[in-house]
Amino acid sequence: MLTWNQLHQNLEKAANRHRQLAMRFENFANHVAEQVTAQPFHIKGIAVSLHLEQGFFTTTFAARTLHFVFTSVQEEGGTLVGNVKCYLKRELPKLEYVAIGDFNFTGSGQTTLIEPEENAPITIDSDLPALYVALNFIHESLSR
Repeated sequence: MLTWNQLHQNLEKAANRHRQLAMRFENFANHVAEQVTAQPFHIKGIAVSLHLEQGFFTTTFAARTLHFVFTSVQEEGGTLVGNVKCYLKRELPKLEYVAIGDFNFTGSGQTTLIEPEENAPITIDSDLPALYVALNFIHESLSR
C-alpha cells in the first residue's frame, strides 16, 4: 500500500494527466467534426455529434452510428495514456454495441496507430490525421 502522501501525489498527478488527455480527445473530436462539415469535403453524408462532457462523440454514415469513447488507462510504468474505443451501435434485434477497434494516445496526441505509407505513428492532434483515423473506423464499420 502507498503512504497518504504517495497516494495524494499519485492521484493528483493522475487527475492532471487525465485532464490533459481529455483535452487531446476533445481536439480530436473537434477536428473530425470541422473536417466533415467543411464545404470542400467530398464525402457527403457523414454527421458528427459531440458529447464531450460525457467522454464520447458519434459519427453517422450509411445508416451506421459509431461511438468514439474516451478513457485513460495506466501503462506498466504508471503513466496514464488516453484510450479511444470505437463501437458500432446496433438497435435491432436488440440494442448492442459492437467493438470496431481502439487505440491509445500520449499527451502529445501520438497514437498507437501506424500510417501505412509513412510507417509512422499517427498524431490525432491535427485536422487531417484526426479525420484519417475516424474515416478508417467508419470504413471498418461497413463490413460489420
